[in-house]
Amino acid sequence: MTIYQFYIGVVNEATGAFLNLCHKSRIRFGLVRKGVPLRKLRFHSVHVVVCLFCVVGTLGIPAMESRAIEVSPTDAQVEQAVEQGLRAAKDRVLPNRLYAWFGSDEELRPKGFLMTKMNGLTVMASHFGLRGETPSETEIRRILAEKTMLVSVTIFGKTRTFADNSYIVLKQGEKLVKPLNVRFDGVAQRTKVWPRAPRYKAKVIGSFQYDAFDPNAKTTIMVFPSKGDEVSFDVEFSGIP
Repeated sequence: MTIYQFYIGVVNEATGAFLNLCHKSRIRFGLVRKGVPLRKLRFHSVHVVVCLFCVVGTLGIPAMESRAIEVSPTDAQVEQAVEQGLRAAKDRVLPNRLYAWFGSDEELRPKGFLMTKMNGLTVMASHFGLRGETPSETEIRRILAEKTMLVSVTIFGKTRTFADNSYIVLKQGEKLVKPLNVRFDGVAQRTKVWPRAPRYKAKVIGSFQYDAFDPNAKTTIMVFPSKGDEVSFDVEFSGIP
């Protein structure tokens, strides 16, 4: 399995996962951008102000000491991330509870997660640990060699194609960071409250090169569905390993 396939598997596993995040959200409407379709999926609109945190700290699992997104983790940090994932598996903590989540704590409101190198190591180790195994040096090196950070956002809309051709960017101060590539649900899934609103949900996923953004900066993650209604999340990168 390639690291790309692993990350995509992580995104698929996270679909529909609901976490009790200690956040509140508010909605605003905005612009539209065109994306690059690589996969059929779906989504909708909102501006969410959040304080991102690593969920493991709320589960009794010691949080990693890193104070910002680590582009080049040390050997000690790598060992700590792997041990954290194995410990979570031993405690029967589901891997999707280890993601760096942001957004609303409500099931039918926009939310998402980041997959960094450190977070990727912890999640991968957890998957291995649940099978009674440990990740190999090769698997670890694959994650450490990854050049991009994955950002996955779940949004909601009125029609099945509301997320088709969606786009996602990072805003740091006056700088807009564009993704290396974007994937989105061209055809959205029905929510459990269909036909009531919100009727449909979809994912928009962007891969951002580490050398293109500041790993310590306050960042706004902005999503632009093709049918309108900008969705954005204010995130503190300095608090993410």
